[in-house]
Amino acid sequence: MRKINQRLALIVACFGIVLLLLSVFTGLFQQAWFVFLIALWLFVFSSCCYRLTPLFIARNPLDKFIQREQQHLLLFTLSGFFDRTHGPQWLLIASIEKIQCRDDQCTIFSSEQRQCVISLPASKAELMHYFNGLFTEHEKQAIIIE
Repeated sequence: MRKINQRLALIVACFGIVLLLLSVFTGLFQQAWFVFLIALWLFVFSSCCYRLTPLFIARNPLDKFIQREQQHLLLFTLSGFFDRTHGPQWLLIASIEKIQCRDDQCTIFSSEQRQCVISLPASKAELMHYFNGLFTEHEKQAIIIE
């Protein structure tokens, strides 16, 4: 996610340079729609920069996105600007066959031919450690965590 956020910030910064050049070499800065476009760019750029800070990771721990309730997992994913989340998706723990962890992403396969992909601000090692602590020993024997 960090690499993706860095690329997004770079792309948005390039759009900002283009907007800056347009405002300097043309009279577009006098137009209300162009000022609105610059304000929108500032909002998006600040969101991209915020996602690169340690504060973003500190405010978004794994237990905010993966929660256990009795025999269910509640899954939330990051979406939108700043700390906005989307979800929850409910999964019955007994139906989970495999959990595939990658940096910044987790895919959960269930026996119901269902696949849930969630984006998370965590490394593969952090995700695997979290899942190993989340499930009981009996559940870990039935679920492949890789």
